[in-house]
Amino acid sequence: MNRNKALLMVCTLGVGLSAESMAGVIVVDGNLSDWGLFAEASPTWSPKGNGSLMTHAKGGTYYADSGSYTHNGYQIYYTVDDYITGGNGFLSPGYGGQAYDAEAIYLTWDAKSLYVALVTGHDPNTRNNPIGNTYSAGDFALNFWSGTDDRTYEFGIRTPRQSNNIDKFADVYKTTNDDWFKDPLWGTRAVTSLDTSKLIASDFAGRAIMVVQPGPKKIGAGSDASRWIYEISVNWSIFGALAPNSKLNVSWAMNCANDLIEVDPPLSIVDEPPVWALLGLALPAVFWRRRRSSKR
Repeated sequence: MNRNKALLMVCTLGVGLSAESMAGVIVVDGNLSDWGLFAEASPTWSPKGNGSLMTHAKGGTYYADSGSYTHNGYQIYYTVDDYITGGNGFLSPGYGGQAYDAEAIYLTWDAKSLYVALVTGHDPNTRNNPIGNTYSAGDFALNFWSGTDDRTYEFGIRTPRQSNNIDKFADVYKTTNDDWFKDPLWGTRAVTSLDTSKLIASDFAGRAIMVVQPGPKKIGAGSDASRWIYEISVNWSIFGALAPNSKLNVSWAMNCANDLIEVDPPLSIVDEPPVWALLGLALPAVFWRRRRSSKR
């Protein structure tokens, strides 16, 4: 009896831990609190703080930071490059100040999906009108590689343009670099948006969930500047088979590429559920078998 009780307690613990291991799942809703970000009491770019206050060579100040942190069992990688003020609105490589500032990008994943979150000062409703000196949002570019980074973008996630995109899907395309528009102004290697005239039906790889929402204003220097959040999830099956040592770069820029932001964590796909989840499932079976054998 005592053995059975002890085993039952371990089973209960295993089930409880397996439930805990699945708690805190990221919900794609444009609210990044489930990423551990932007709590009212501490509106910082990461749980570590706002990063370092830097000065561009061409003038102007900005917060810069990169790295990773853990929240609710997720290892979250991020890059922050938040323009603050001055320098004639210089962002690197171009200009535009807050209105064209790609401020922060975050990336994490679980066994089911890849998740991306972007914070930007660029209004997603901005129309692409180069003659009028306005440029719309670009698309998210994904580069998978093994060994040396080849800067070949194998997938693109299409962003909405001139619309409020709430709880909608976004198309995911399998691409080559020829399927992208390139930085038109600054001569960088950045790609901006997908050239849909070159995409054919066979390029279509699947759909992502993408939500675009107004973001919190009190971040960074505490300015009242407007911000927007893009939050995305993509099921791993869309990407097909990846090498175990694959790495990933996710980048985004508006169509003028005034500001480019990217994050490139080491990527290690884990298909197996956490060990405690396995224990939570296995121990009840062990307990049942033990009880059955004791009755013989």
